[in-house]
Amino acid sequence: MATLGELYDIAGEHLRAAAEAMPSLADPAYRSATAQQLEQVIGRMRDPLVAGVEEAQSAIEADLAAQLDRACGALRTARRLLSAEDGGMPRPNELTSAGQAVAAVRDLAESHRGPDRVPVTAYAYLLGTRAARGYVARRTAGLAWEAGRVAHALSSGVQDPGVEAALAEVRSCLDQGSVFGRTGTQDADEGIAAFPVALPVEPVQASPSDPTREVIARLGEDCERLGRVAFETLHDRSDHRLSGSDLQQMSRWTAMARLLSGRVLLRIAEDHQDTAVASALQETAGALRGSAQAWQQAAAAWHRVVDLADPRAHPRLPPPSYEIVRQGKAVRLPRVTPHPGAVISHTAVVRVGQLLFGAHWQPEERHGEPRSRTAILADARGEGLLAAALYRLPASGWQLAMAAPLAVRRAQGALVTDSVDHRPQRLPGEMRFHSAHPRQVEKLIGAYARVMAAEQAAACALLDLAKQTRADVPRALLDAGAHRLLAEQQGWAQQRQENGPTARQRRIEAQRLQPPVRRALGSRW
Repeated sequence: MATLGELYDIAGEHLRAAAEAMPSLADPAYRSATAQQLEQVIGRMRDPLVAGVEEAQSAIEADLAAQLDRACGALRTARRLLSAEDGGMPRPNELTSAGQAVAAVRDLAESHRGPDRVPVTAYAYLLGTRAARGYVARRTAGLAWEAGRVAHALSSGVQDPGVEAALAEVRSCLDQGSVFGRTGTQDADEGIAAFPVALPVEPVQASPSDPTREVIARLGEDCERLGRVAFETLHDRSDHRLSGSDLQQMSRWTAMARLLSGRVLLRIAEDHQDTAVASALQETAGALRGSAQAWQQAAAAWHRVVDLADPRAHPRLPPPSYEIVRQGKAVRLPRVTPHPGAVISHTAVVRVGQLLFGAHWQPEERHGEPRSRTAILADARGEGLLAAALYRLPASGWQLAMAAPLAVRRAQGALVTDSVDHRPQRLPGEMRFHSAHPRQVEKLIGAYARVMAAEQAAACALLDLAKQTRADVPRALLDAGAHRLLAEQQGWAQQRQENGPTARQRRIEAQRLQPPVRRALGSRW
């Protein structure tokens, strides 16, 4: 999964290769077709500069876009003056690959917005910042310089002075745009290079046939999807909301993923020659264990609470009596499709287990012989990259913990409990379940608040470990900006939730929609 910086690097490499591979003697048809390819590449380079026109476009961006436009116009003039029969587009070559990489830059940015142009991830807001747009302008200026070298190579051996002048103008425009673009973007945020593709919230199951060397990359993709789940929950952007059962299961799987991650680090620390690194590995494993405990406590808070909208997770119920069955009043609880986030959380556990125990490991296998530290480090490509990869787990978990309280409040009207401590005094004895007490709801919300602190501590420990092993984690700067934006928006989302339907209105709606569930739980409300 290429990042923004990697796509720019790929495009630059292909443009340099295209300039070096350009034949010195070429027929007019070849030059015309190549000029058309170069025009398409330059046009695609311009797209990211004007894509966010709703944000104020800087003078550097406007000037660079204008120079790219003039270069495209000069290329059209050159093609017209070549006066050769159209030889068609050349076979796929370096320019084709460069054009695909540049187009992927635009697609990457567009993936963070929905069809209605509304952001679907927190990172979408970062693209509109001055530093981020400065980075895009700076990298575009670098590509303009490489494209100018292609235009120069294309003009080699041209006999027509008009074509030569047109290609010289192409190079002049690209060079000017490149010089001014790089000079005026010295304050560009290089951390934007780690900008990822926004993946859809669709689980990709782990398989025993998956090579263990690909576990780290696929685990990162799972974290991207979980971050998007958190953003959609925070802004109520998904038709499939997180239910109480989803949150309980996600909390359990997330706790298990943190425990397994800690065991991976402890395995690496065994017989380590560097005492300081071994100690750091053990301390980081302890931080992950603390995060696991916080997630487990959040899952335990749901023990006596049932979400009528999704009663998959519920206390053990006694079998219906013979009389109820004879009268045909026995009702089975409905089966509800789990939220994709719950499935992705389970998949993340499997992937960490595959890294520790092997490709055939499953969560049901509580015991197993861990792989050798050499095999784990070979698949992770070193201790630093392993820490950088595992950092993605608490970084996305922090976002989930922030969004969970809003999911709890949205489901509050449909939450029931059989807790004796919160049972109303005048409730008939035959009614086992009753509405969840506000204190139980606040307990759930408080549990996820503690998770946020634990996840922050685990993420900081993993970043310190990566720093000690001399590994860079460029994604951390990007996440810091996204997390800051999420924290600022949490107040807005909370206010929106408070201005929405009241708890009584949500409870009435739940009663209207879920009568079979209430009968199955033995509640006559």
